[in-house]
Amino acid sequence: MAKTQERLDQHDRQIAAIRTLLHEGMRLLVDTRKDIRALALAQKRTEQNLQTLIDTMRRGGNGHSRRGKLGIQ
Repeated sequence: MAKTQERLDQHDRQIAAIRTLLHEGMRLLVDTRKDIRALALAQKRTEQNLQTLIDTMRRGGNGHSRRGKLGIQ
């Protein structure tokens, strides 16, 4: 009877350890999702800023005409 109780106690400890691992894994997943969302948002901002820079360069946003710089009249 003692061996059976020892085995049951061991299984209970293993189940508790597995439960702890699952909870920690779920926390990591939530944190990872938050990080991915933050990175996606940062990427969108970067793309918007890059597009703004490209548009500005095409228009000659510093007050000078591109034609004048290229010698085109």
